[in-house]
Amino acid sequence: MWGLSEWMSAADVVSRQILDRAGYAGGAVDAAVLTRRLGFDIVYDRQQASRGRLKQFGRRRSIFIKPDQRSERIHWAICHELGECFAHHVFQYVGAQPDESGPGMREQVANFLAARLLLPGQTFFEKAHNCRESLPVLKTCFHTASHELIALRLLDQEASRCLTIVDQGRITKRRANHFACERSFLPIEQKCWQTSHEQCRDLERTDEDLRIHCWAIHEPHWKREIVMTMPVNEYQSDRRAEIHSLESST
Repeated sequence: MWGLSEWMSAADVVSRQILDRAGYAGGAVDAAVLTRRLGFDIVYDRQQASRGRLKQFGRRRSIFIKPDQRSERIHWAICHELGECFAHHVFQYVGAQPDESGPGMREQVANFLAARLLLPGQTFFEKAHNCRESLPVLKTCFHTASHELIALRLLDQEASRCLTIVDQGRITKRRANHFACERSFLPIEQKCWQTSHEQCRDLERTDEDLRIHCWAIHEPHWKREIVMTMPVNEYQSDRRAEIHSLESST
C-alpha cells in the first residue's frame, strides 16, 4: 500500500509538469489563464449545483464553473477540475490503479494537485522562507489562493508545524504534519489566540518550547483566526541557517 508521502511526491512532479507545459514563470497563478493555456475552455454556469465540473465535447474539454463572489473559490474550483483531469498521471507515477487505492483517493489526489497548481512548490516555499512564513506577505504574493490554503500548504514541509483554524471563536480545523497534536489548544496557544481574537490583530508568542503565530483574518460579519505552532528548536535552527546564509553572501 502506498503512503501519503508517495502520493504527495507524485503530485509534486505532475503539478510541476503541468505548470511547465503552461509556461508558468512565477508568482500568483491565474487559474483561468493556466487552464486556457492547457487547451481547456471555461464556461461559467450560475445554474449548476457544484462549484465546478469537467465536460468533454468531442476533442474539446470544458470546465464549467459556478460564479462566486470570492475569486479564490473560483481559482480553487478551476484547479480542482484540472486536478481531476490529470489525476491519472499521479496514479501512474506511483504505480496504482484508482479502483485499488481506496475510496476518495482520486478526490484527494485532485486536491493535492489543485493546491500545488495554485501554490507551486518551486516558488512558494522559497518565498515562505524569505518572509519567515508571514501569511499576509504570502497572501499578497499568491493572491489567487485563500489564506487557509496558503497556511495548509505550509504543512507540506519537513519542518514540524501545527495549524489551527478558528471560526467565530470555535476550532474548525486542527492539523499537524509530523507529530500528533491535541484537539484543543495548549495554554500558550489559547492565550495567543484569545488576545488576537479580542484585539483584532496579528500576534506572536514564544516560550521555551513553542513559537505561536496567530493571524486575524477578520471581516465585518465573520472572525477567523489562523494559528501556526512550531517547536522553538526548529525555528531557531531555521534562523541560524538564514543568518549563516547572509554571512556567507557578504
